[in-house]
Amino acid sequence: MNLRDIAISAVGGALYALVGYVSWLGLTFYGVRFWPSVVIPATISCLYGASVGGLSAAIGIFISDIATHGNAILSLTVGVTSNFTCFYIIGKLAGGNKYSVRRYLVASTLGLTVGHLIIGIGLLLWSQYFPLPFQESLTPLSIAAALTISFVTFAWELPFALILVPPIVHAVKRAGR
Repeated sequence: MNLRDIAISAVGGALYALVGYVSWLGLTFYGVRFWPSVVIPATISCLYGASVGGLSAAIGIFISDIATHGNAILSLTVGVTSNFTCFYIIGKLAGGNKYSVRRYLVASTLGLTVGHLIIGIGLLLWSQYFPLPFQESLTPLSIAAALTISFVTFAWELPFALILVPPIVHAVKRAGR
């Protein structure tokens, strides 16, 4: 990773956090926020590759988690891991010269699926020992609840990723990145 990649990751992470914080509208499902800002690291993953996209997402979700629920350990174990993995997959399968809309649609669906399964399983394990964000008491989740969290939050993000990212990537590539 060169200096340009680090700079893009940092700026992308800050943008992801800021847009995410502004656009979540207070909607949560078991502490997982409505998150249309997935378009930012998804676009970065397509344009600059897996590591840059994954790192920008990891930085952004950590900043945003600290600003909203303030639990750094939960963010590092669940939010950062799931975001890095999700957008790394997208960049690995559809980033750079490999990009096509078809590859992106498959990559983003797979990346978001894996990322949201990490969130569901991570929150399942977390909730056995600690309260979830925005909750006062310990409320252990069931496996069914964890899978529901994965599905609902996946469904919240997928339309933004599928509809908005391809035209943004096309426009940026056409403009010469």
